[in-house]
Amino acid sequence: MTPDTPTEIDTPPETPPPAEGEKRVHPRIRGAATALRVDLGAGPVDVHDWSYGGARLHGTALALDVGDFVTGTLTMGTATGPFIAHVVRVDPPYFDPQRPPDTLSLRWLDLPPGMLEQMIAATPSKPLATP
Repeated sequence: MTPDTPTEIDTPPETPPPAEGEKRVHPRIRGAATALRVDLGAGPVDVHDWSYGGARLHGTALALDVGDFVTGTLTMGTATGPFIAHVVRVDPPYFDPQRPPDTLSLRWLDLPPGMLEQMIAATPSKPLATP
């Protein structure tokens, strides 16, 4: 995404069917206007999207499993500091030492002071159409 790209929001369904297993309460947000920076200790990683409840990361190069806990640093706007998260999804869902996971999905357990306020302030009031 470029800085000119508008922020996009994927709004979850109002009442997800139980068979689909959708547990998301808050919409996913992506775009340069709402940049969330995540560092897991080896430099920043790409954030595909985020919500008040967690984030989906690309290219972490860490061998993590569902159920693991991670710590690192979050930065958004004027808020920065350490966080704790729970790994809830790994894609691909197997460990291959030659190819680290492409995507990790995290659920926030502890956020730095002021982070939730920055997230709320960065969230557009109305979802944008996704192409």
